[in-house]
Amino acid sequence: MIWIRPGLRKDRPLDSAVFDVDGVLIDTTGSYRLSVIATTQYLVGQRLGLWQQSAGPLVTLEDVRAFKLAGGFNNDWDLAFCLTALCTARLREWRGQPAATRSLVEWATLARQATERGQGGIAWARAVTPAWAQPDYDLAQTIHDEFYWGAALLRELVGREPRYVLDAPGLVQSETLLMPPTLLHRLAEQGIGRYALITGRVGAEVTWAVRMLEQHAPASSRRFPSRWGPTLFESTVPGEEIAKPDPAALLLVAAQLQTQAGLYVGDTADDLALVLNYRASARTDQPPFLAVMIASGPEAEIYHERGADLILSEVGELPAALAALP
Repeated sequence: MIWIRPGLRKDRPLDSAVFDVDGVLIDTTGSYRLSVIATTQYLVGQRLGLWQQSAGPLVTLEDVRAFKLAGGFNNDWDLAFCLTALCTARLREWRGQPAATRSLVEWATLARQATERGQGGIAWARAVTPAWAQPDYDLAQTIHDEFYWGAALLRELVGREPRYVLDAPGLVQSETLLMPPTLLHRLAEQGIGRYALITGRVGAEVTWAVRMLEQHAPASSRRFPSRWGPTLFESTVPGEEIAKPDPAALLLVAAQLQTQAGLYVGDTADDLALVLNYRASARTDQPPFLAVMIASGPEAEIYHERGADLILSEVGELPAALAALP
């Protein structure tokens, strides 16, 4: 599926392509998103004793998807905190009250409304949930990472022993590549020869992604040195340096790549907001960027309405979509 905003035209030749990682170049449905769910269930179920698996799912992938669509929750530690606070309150502090009957998807709609007011994300989660329902943030982060990495990789890449989830196999092992090995070569044939990453990943998570992307690329592909190892991308902005949707990330990459005109490919509300915020902060010398979203079904319709330029079902469709632009 390829959708192009009616009337879209390139004002000048594109020379740079900037990518989000998760959901665009690497499939993390079975890793990060399941880690968020596992963390919430562990904290609410095993730590607080408020939920048992026999009662049915506490959080679903659809719930996680709804919060990613809401914006403000690109950081999965923030989302694990939010979902844990909401689930705890629904089962304890709000029990018997109308708030307890509101579904997580409905809460995500409220989160989206807060994001549109500039009051979304974890600040919203802290404001709408009772303080006693909110988990310790560092604990939620620690448990999330133990589910994500598993014991062996936690020791190797993070440098610590698991303290809570001692036998987790590591959901990171389920990650698969979405980027076709020839993608960058095909873009280069279209004149787009400079590439960058803007990711919510931090630390060892970036190292893992860079290694995975590099290992699956043709041996002839150009590599660049980085603190995460040899990489196909000239510039990488991790989440701890600049968090999306702060437009400073795209400004930095454009300067480092010496972009004349580029595109950014993402898959969440914060990815689209990154480009829209960048445009809103436009200076006369600022190169234009197309907003390319990976989405399908209802999500694609929402990104139509929010201002995406191109919508693709997978990143491998990007060269064909660009070839169709006037």
